[in-house]
Amino acid sequence: DEEDFAMLTRFTIMFLLTLAVQSQAAEPPQMLFQGEGIHDAEAAGGARTAFAIMRLPDGRFAFYDRYAPAKGPLSLPDAEGKIHTLLPHLPEEILASETIMESGVLNNTQVVLSRDGQIKSLRVQNESLDKESAQKAGLPRYLNTWIDRAGPAGASKPLMTWRGYNGSLMEYQELSTGRLLVPHGSLIPHSRAAPPTGRHETVIQYSDDGGKSWKLSESRLIAPCYPGFNGSNEGACEPAFEELKDGPIWMMMRTTAGFLYESFSSDRGTTWSPARASRFNTSTGPPNIMRHSNGWLVVCWNNCEMPARAEGEGVYGGRDALHIAVSDDEGKTWRGFREIYLDHRRNDNPAKNGDRGTAYPLGACTSDGHIVVLAGQGKGGRNPILIDPEWIVETTASTDFTEGLKQWSTYSHHGPARRWWRARAAGAALIDHPDDKTRKCLHVRKQPELPADGATWNFPNGWKGSLEARIKVPSGSQGSSIALNDRMFDPTNDFGEELAVFRVSLSDLNLTPDQWHTLRFDWDLSNRLCSLKIDDQQPVELRVRHPTLNGLSYVRFRSTAKETDPRGLLVEQVTVKITDPFAPACSAQEQRAHEQRYVKQVVPSWKEL
Repeated sequence: DEEDFAMLTRFTIMFLLTLAVQSQAAEPPQMLFQGEGIHDAEAAGGARTAFAIMRLPDGRFAFYDRYAPAKGPLSLPDAEGKIHTLLPHLPEEILASETIMESGVLNNTQVVLSRDGQIKSLRVQNESLDKESAQKAGLPRYLNTWIDRAGPAGASKPLMTWRGYNGSLMEYQELSTGRLLVPHGSLIPHSRAAPPTGRHETVIQYSDDGGKSWKLSESRLIAPCYPGFNGSNEGACEPAFEELKDGPIWMMMRTTAGFLYESFSSDRGTTWSPARASRFNTSTGPPNIMRHSNGWLVVCWNNCEMPARAEGEGVYGGRDALHIAVSDDEGKTWRGFREIYLDHRRNDNPAKNGDRGTAYPLGACTSDGHIVVLAGQGKGGRNPILIDPEWIVETTASTDFTEGLKQWSTYSHHGPARRWWRARAAGAALIDHPDDKTRKCLHVRKQPELPADGATWNFPNGWKGSLEARIKVPSGSQGSSIALNDRMFDPTNDFGEELAVFRVSLSDLNLTPDQWHTLRFDWDLSNRLCSLKIDDQQPVELRVRHPTLNGLSYVRFRSTAKETDPRGLLVEQVTVKITDPFAPACSAQEQRAHEQRYVKQVVPSWKEL
C-alpha cells in the first residue's frame, strides 16, 4: 500500500544517504611499501627507498623512482595490495632530455627543478680522514655538501659547496626569488655532545646564481642542552623551512631541549633571528615543513616525550609515533596533531643497534591533494604514508577495538638498559568482552615482573571538546588512572601521568565495582578546566595540572597497582568530539614561558633518574 511504499522510499533514501556519507568519509593514513632490493645509503637509519620527489617551479611536486626515473609514474602497494599511483610523474621536458636522464642527477630522494629548466640535486658525500688529520680537524671525518646540476643544454661538473661534517641535510629549496637555500646541521670541530649547546649548530648556505657559487650565512643557530637528557646532546640540527606568504622564511630544527626550535629570516635567508623554542614539543627527531597546494602549512614531527633513563642508562625512544598538524593562517593556529605513522614494530624487541622508529619525514602532495610523507628508520621502517588532508582536520573519533590495537600503543619497557637498548614486552591486552563474546575490550592491569600496564590513544586535537570512555573496574582491582595529554608518552612512562594536562585516579571516584560506567570529560582550555561526569552523577571539576599551548590529543589508561594485579581495568569504548579544534595563536613570550616551565618541572627529573 501507499504507507508501505512511503516507508520503503524513506528507508531507501536514508540508506543511500548513509552510503554517500560513508563514501565521502576521509580515509585514515595508508602506508605504501617498496621492494627490498633497493638501498638509500645516505638516508637516515640505513633506509631503503626508491621513492623520490621533484620540487617544481610553481610549488607543486612530482614523484618518481630514483633508480628508474623513466619507467613511468611511481606506483606502490598498500598493506592490502591495492596499488596507489602518485601523480604527477616527471615533466615531459625532463623525460625527453637525454642529457638529464643520463646524467644521474635524478638519483636522489629529492631534487629541485629550477625556473631555468635545470635540475639541482644537493647531497652529502663522505671524505675519510686519517687519524692525524681527524685530530687536527677535530672531526671524525668530513661529510661534505655537493651539488649536481643538469639541464637540456648539458650537465655541470659536481661542485662541493661546503666542507665540514653535515649532520644532516633534510631539505633544500629554490625560493620564489630564485635563491637556492640549503640549511643543515654542522658538527662543531673539537666539540662534545654536552651542555650548554651540544655539538651541533645549524648553518645556512645560499646561492643566487643557480648553484655556481655559494655563500654561508653569518647566522649560526644553536639550542640549549641539559644534563641527564636521555640521549646524545646534539644541539640544533636537521632543519626544515618554508616561505611564509607575508615575506619571512620560517625554519624549525631538531633539538634535545624538549621542543623544536624555530628561527625566522626577513632577508631571503641571508641572516636569521636567534633560535627559540617553538610551540611544538618533541623528543629528538627532525621536523618537516611543507606548503600544501590548498595553501596550508603542514608540519610533520615526533610529538613525543622521551622515555626515562633506566637506572641512569640511556634508552633509545621518542620515535614510536609521527604526527601531523596543519595551519591555514601561516602558522598562527594549528589543527590535527594526529598520528600518521604509529610504528608497526613498536611491540617488538628493538634491534640492538642503529636508528629505528618513525622519524625523518619528507613531505609532498599529489595532484589530487593527498599528502605523501616518506618517514621511518631501520629495517622495514622507511616507507611513504598517503594521507587524506580531510582526515587531519576531522573533529570526531572513536575506538571500540574492532580493529584490534592498531590505533593503540600498549608496549612496556622492562629490564636493564645496555647501550641504548632496552627490552619491550606486550602490555595492556585485548580480552573477550565479559558481556558479549563477539566483542573485545582492553584489559589494563599489572603483570608479574613488568611495570604497571599503560595504553595510549591519539585523537584529533582539541582546545575544547569532550571524551567519553566506557569502563569497568573489577572487584579487587588495585587502582588505575585516566590522563589527558598534549603529546605522546610511552605507555608505561610515568611522565605521562606526572605531566598530564588533566588526570584522575579512579579510586577517587564513586564507581561501583563490576559495573560498566560512562565517564565524560568536557574540557575548555581557555578556562583551564575540565568537567568530569560519571553516568548521571553530578560532575566533578578537574583543574589543569600542566598547561599546554596546543590542546589535548591523547588519552592514557594506566594501572596504578604496585603489586601484581590481574583485575585491573576494562575499557570498552572511547569516543571524542571536538568543538574547537584550533590550537590558538601564541606569542613568543608565551612560548618562552612554556619552555621555562618545562625546564623547571621536567629537566631536573632527568638528573634524578
